[in-house]
Amino acid sequence: MVRRPHMILHIGAPKCGSSALQTALSLTPDLRSADGQRYRYTAAKWGAGTWWVLEGNTLVEGARLSPYGYASWPNLGPQHDSNTIFAAIHQVLAKGRRRGHIPILSNEGWINHAPAFAAALAEWGNPPVDVVAFLRPPVDWVNAAFWQWGVWHQPDLDKWIARSNMHYSFAEDLKAWATIPNLRLTVRSQKPNVVAKFAGFYDLPLEPEYQTNMASPAILTGVLLRNRTFRPTGHEGAIEFLVQRWCPPVPGRKLWAVLSRHVLALRPVRLKAIETLRQTLSLEDQEDLFADPRWTREVPYHEDILEGISQLDDPELFAPLYHALCAGVTAAAQAAGKPVPPLPPCPPDNADIATWDGAICTLLEMLKQMDACVRQNTIPAWKRAILTRLPRSKET
Repeated sequence: MVRRPHMILHIGAPKCGSSALQTALSLTPDLRSADGQRYRYTAAKWGAGTWWVLEGNTLVEGARLSPYGYASWPNLGPQHDSNTIFAAIHQVLAKGRRRGHIPILSNEGWINHAPAFAAALAEWGNPPVDVVAFLRPPVDWVNAAFWQWGVWHQPDLDKWIARSNMHYSFAEDLKAWATIPNLRLTVRSQKPNVVAKFAGFYDLPLEPEYQTNMASPAILTGVLLRNRTFRPTGHEGAIEFLVQRWCPPVPGRKLWAVLSRHVLALRPVRLKAIETLRQTLSLEDQEDLFADPRWTREVPYHEDILEGISQLDDPELFAPLYHALCAGVTAAAQAAGKPVPPLPPCPPDNADIATWDGAICTLLEMLKQMDACVRQNTIPAWKRAILTRLPRSKET
């Protein structure tokens, strides 16, 4: 007999394809597998002193209104009362049982909170639950995390690691999840596509093309670091989602900050993670995860290390970024049904950084305005006003 979970939790990890999966599920939250089983992706938003569960059309419309393009559940932490979050999760679990569908919930930070979920699930009688996670190798993750969060308040990787006590704890986190009774854990590599992999687990008709929150081109990161109004902190990256949504890719190497000393320092972390994962995961999960040679070898990093830390103000890449943004503004204006605004002239090749920043920031502001028009035009004004007040979804 096929094991049917009462609920599916996608728990991350951060910087491991979560935004792509959340985007795909937000656009098609109601799914039916090949054998006829119904699945429903849900999210939650805070409003009027409670958590409102979003599902169905309300979730789709909420995701469309968001500059990030998706909806998800909140993380646990001091900023939220975990008891109220778990009460909302239990509500979703109970509704799924009543209505015969399997709820899907997602937050990329839940991977760190196995004890809290273990307590809640025990209180609910330990129903059968599936937990899904995706990982990237420790060296890659530290590099990606630095560019996502660290560089915005500490531009030196060594100092950031020391200041934040940054460590790769996901293997131990998953070991804790694996001890929860009646829980089935699936852990796979984030490559090549988390959406396709998740769809394959449950035979769901999800589109695998969604790629969001990818690393920005180095030249754009440099502009944003110098002009913080567009991205004040590492946790406010909406502008990069907009650029990825509308603009063609900008050439240039990927963002890289890791040097030989970092790889050496992370070696015991990597080896310990491998040991723990081999003790914890199924053979199928291990085969998929460790097919990426960057888990077991350091040679794949040599080329990036030899090229050194990414240059954030390469003069040859200002013009490609300018033209990509022009194309993005034009595409967004056309999608919004508005005339293309007068674009700033392209600075000459020998222009200084301040001149390039001026033109590029003007284009970024235009892109923000046109993207907002597109998102708002997809939903009638009266419904936008309701969604802003975060209503509870009706049962359907």
